[in-house]
Amino acid sequence: MEVGLRVVRGPDWKWGNQDGGEGHVGTVIKIGKTGSTSSPDKTVVVQWDSGSLTNYRIGYQDAFDLRNFDNAPLGVKHPNIICNACRKHGFSGMRWKCSKCYDFDLCTQCYMADKHDLNHLFIRYEHTTSVGVEVPKRHGAVKIQAKGIFVGAKVVRGPDWDWGSQDGGEGKTGRVIDIRGWDNESSRSVANVTWSSGSTNVYRLGHKGKVDLKYIQEASGGFYYRDHLPILGQEVERTIMQPAPARPSSLYSVGDRVKVILDVESLKPKQEGHGGWNPRMAEYIGKVGYVHRVTERGDIRVQYDDCNNRWTFHPAALTKVCAAEELLYSCIIESLRVLDNNFYSR
Repeated sequence: MEVGLRVVRGPDWKWGNQDGGEGHVGTVIKIGKTGSTSSPDKTVVVQWDSGSLTNYRIGYQDAFDLRNFDNAPLGVKHPNIICNACRKHGFSGMRWKCSKCYDFDLCTQCYMADKHDLNHLFIRYEHTTSVGVEVPKRHGAVKIQAKGIFVGAKVVRGPDWDWGSQDGGEGKTGRVIDIRGWDNESSRSVANVTWSSGSTNVYRLGHKGKVDLKYIQEASGGFYYRDHLPILGQEVERTIMQPAPARPSSLYSVGDRVKVILDVESLKPKQEGHGGWNPRMAEYIGKVGYVHRVTERGDIRVQYDDCNNRWTFHPAALTKVCAAEELLYSCIIESLRVLDNNFYSR
């Protein structure tokens, strides 16, 4: 648990419209401590995008008022994972892995935007080392519109404002034109605002638990599957739990002789998310190379004798070449070479 987390109301919410209504988003700015009378252990203080501030239960009295809407502002990333929908490499926030399709992942934005089959079950990972939690299929699930400080929102200076008269003065308004990260430290943690004066700058929206803005006119942040978001403070053991699906044991080992068996048009789509496509790969279709490495994702890195580059292929694009087949292949090539030489020596 860290400050900066973006949250929405959870299953035990009983606080009316303190948040501005279901779907409105806020930021955790303080974590409760044992012995505190104002913010006891198992509570957090939330600054809602509307400007209101209150503390909520995340296990206190065995109640859970909030859900984790987005942990990207905390700097959570999945550096070795590619979203199979938007192609973002090392995406931020939660990871959603299809439990039916091999090696298929979505970032939160694509998962909530209904990419991939809505009847497939997914496993949610809050961060790189977390236990995977299976969530219900999206088809027929409750979907809520997120509202608050998103692109298009009209804003004024908020509770942590520390930027003098950049906004043109108290009460001056601006428009959010982008939500982005703070350098490489975090993602979706600052808002880029153009003020009525014409100046533009970025302001904290969760970065380090600070909120520089509040809205006077909310904007939509897309939709989310309410019951698929983690319940803040709830132990993972209380949900349906699964470990990360193990990568199928590779058919290939380092040193194996292999060759690509697909044609160019079949190979290109296979390479998406599995090393990518380079036109030069076409030159090595049917040629024999050897396995240099099996990657963590199960892809096969192949070295060829006449090539300085090592090409990474989807395992389904390859087949092993046995010694006898390779010998036969070599004999055929040598025979063709001899015939060719004899033809030109006449």
